[in-house]
Amino acid sequence: MDRFFHSVTLDKSKCVGCTNCIKRCPTQAIRVRGGKAQIISERCIDCGECIRVCPHHAKKAQHDSLELLKAYTYTVALPAPALYGQFNHLDDIDIVLGGLLEMGFDDVFEVSRGAEIISDATRQLLNDGKLKKPVISSACPAVVRLIRVRFPDLCDHVLHLKAPMEVAAAMARKEAVEKSGLSPEQIGIFFISPCAAKVTDVRVPIGIEHSNVDGVLAISDIYPALVGKM
Repeated sequence: MDRFFHSVTLDKSKCVGCTNCIKRCPTQAIRVRGGKAQIISERCIDCGECIRVCPHHAKKAQHDSLELLKAYTYTVALPAPALYGQFNHLDDIDIVLGGLLEMGFDDVFEVSRGAEIISDATRQLLNDGKLKKPVISSACPAVVRLIRVRFPDLCDHVLHLKAPMEVAAAMARKEAVEKSGLSPEQIGIFFISPCAAKVTDVRVPIGIEHSNVDGVLAISDIYPALVGKM
């Protein structure tokens, strides 16, 4: 696998070399050569800031396709908390969770369950005085990669715990095996997120050999179908 896999890519046919992305890139990973932006692979952290400020939509994020679900016998959705924020006046998140089941997922697992475990472990480590302060959460892959690229002296301050997404995915797979009687390989765990860095983190994880997540689906791809099922 490519050491520098990136979920943020450039469509050179749409780039006009306006330099907006250069001004906002936190790792100085973009240059303009021959009137077109170029991304320096080893500096890019897939934060997506260039996508947000590009007026010509030359930058884009690559998420996994919904077609990937067909490769698994049993699929579990892991909705990021950001998904719930897409709906005004949402009184009950079960409406969203039920919609995901109606879309075809066999089960839904709340990422907050993984977050609770990480929070408890973090509090215990803090109480034991075993963490170098300031303590930096490892939950956001863009932040972790930013530290590696721009602030390596802070690497020892990053919390040595898995991200809530990874913990939730491992728990979800274990429960799915127990419910379905299938093998772990037949179960697909899919994180639903707007974040391009999560795609990169699943393909090329930091600190672990393989991610527990089988694919990252974009909220923008899920939303239209989900609204119709809610």
